[in-house]
Amino acid sequence: MPPRVVPVPKTPKESYNPERPASSLLRAQILHLHEALKWHVAEIQAALEINPRRLFSEREVSNYAKRVSRILHPQAAKRQKK
Repeated sequence: MPPRVVPVPKTPKESYNPERPASSLLRAQILHLHEALKWHVAEIQAALEINPRRLFSEREVSNYAKRVSRILHPQAAKRQKK
């Protein structure tokens, strides 16, 4: 069965006021994004600390390639898990 299309009306332009103080929901969301970004920075830093010239076995090279590929292409990593 094809997915049902639900029409969504456009948001009025006056709904967005860039000078209005951010709500507590928006501020909570941005804090969550900031914490998530820290995770990615730590993940990237850990991968960069590995010297690829010191990887000699196929297992080591394969594990490193998977690790870096998951960072560079997270959408592909999600598809493979299904």
